[in-house]
Amino acid sequence: MVRRSTTSNREDMPLGGLMPVRGILGEVVSDLGRRIVAGEWKTDETLPTETELMNELKVGRSVVRESIRILNAKGLVRSRQMAGTTVMPRSVWRLLDPDLIQWRMQAADRKVLLKDLLQVRLTLEPGVAWAATANGSEAAKARIHAAWQGKIAVLHEESVTPEEQRQHFITHDLEFHRAFLAAVGSEILEQLFSVIEAALSLMIDVQMQARGSTTALVGMEETNQLHQDVYDAFAAGDADGAEKAMRHLIQSAIIDANRGFSLTE
Repeated sequence: MVRRSTTSNREDMPLGGLMPVRGILGEVVSDLGRRIVAGEWKTDETLPTETELMNELKVGRSVVRESIRILNAKGLVRSRQMAGTTVMPRSVWRLLDPDLIQWRMQAADRKVLLKDLLQVRLTLEPGVAWAATANGSEAAKARIHAAWQGKIAVLHEESVTPEEQRQHFITHDLEFHRAFLAAVGSEILEQLFSVIEAALSLMIDVQMQARGSTTALVGMEETNQLHQDVYDAFAAGDADGAEKAMRHLIQSAIIDANRGFSLTE
């Protein structure tokens, strides 16, 4: 039968899919999607037949067929008469589909996903920092200033638990980067960030663990200084300096993430 999980309720998921589905259909799509991403069926391997899936998942034929149609639209599978439904190569998966990102986060593919996202950040964010500093509107720059003040304030919180302070740190870190990205004025970049945001949150968590911060903000002095360098260059109107500081920040994040991954292996 369908493998239920706490993330099967679509309204509770940190990411919404391109094809939002709820109820039993949503559960079947998520179940099959996670299993494909996790490698239960390899590329070019044929999924069980409709009848076999109906019996295993305890659902009707229409649910199985609609689930396969949705997975097909996401690039995970292809159905052909007489040949059945086969798993497609990763090269044709719609890797920016929020559901795929969510499933990869839940599967053994998580480390590959996070390393890939770090390379995306290294490619994009230094240029984002330059553009935000050089061309951001006054309102956009005010948001960056506010985001920085919020990030600093977290370090001095007293009436919260260490776990809450740690989560606040992640939330404000994301807002700091989000504010820079919004200052560029590109809807495409903003949407890209919103799609990968849950994965970025997990990635920051891995980085913090690598520095010894598992339940409280310990060992975060260097990363705080790296963010300070970005903000200082931005506040001074030094676009080249902001670009360089952001590149250094992301490169440091890659080192932290690799250390974090090695700790979990």
